[in-house]
Amino acid sequence: LVKQSTMRCHRLTLLFAGLFLHAAGDDPAAATLEEMLAKITAGTFENNFFDGGVLKGAPEGEKEAVAGCLLDKVGAIVEENGVGTFVNDLQVDLAACCTKDAQACTEDVAEAYKLLSDVSTKRSSSEENAPKVAALLIKAASKRIDAAKVKASHAHYLGKCQGAQACSLASLRRKAEV
Repeated sequence: LVKQSTMRCHRLTLLFAGLFLHAAGDDPAAATLEEMLAKITAGTFENNFFDGGVLKGAPEGEKEAVAGCLLDKVGAIVEENGVGTFVNDLQVDLAACCTKDAQACTEDVAEAYKLLSDVSTKRSSSEENAPKVAALLIKAASKRIDAAKVKASHAHYLGKCQGAQACSLASLRRKAEV
């Protein structure tokens, strides 16, 4: 009876340890987008490229795939408070967006990644940087896809926040143009 109880306790410990490790997310992201891309390319980090199913069909090329990936991250920032809640995972996933159309994506997204890094290292607040990151990602996605190819859940972001300084998460949450 004591042996069974000890085994149950050991199993529960392993279960909780596994749940904690799963919930902990990714290892710490690199400080810059270029460094993070190098880690993904080297296999140190998983390539979490994910377009979130936000496009109305299959992407026509890498640029549209990247647009879907970037818009998925905008959704995570706006609807899930991603910058405040899971900034490290957001950095890793954003870098994965730039594994396609790499040079142009890196040019368009490096500043947004730096703003996330600043939140991660406590140099800036999520409240300050979240709308700026969202605006930069919207601008980058807008260059790559027409709103007609994006599902309504994310198409309403396109065209909003053309100036990062004037952007707010509240304005992005509104489905109709303001």
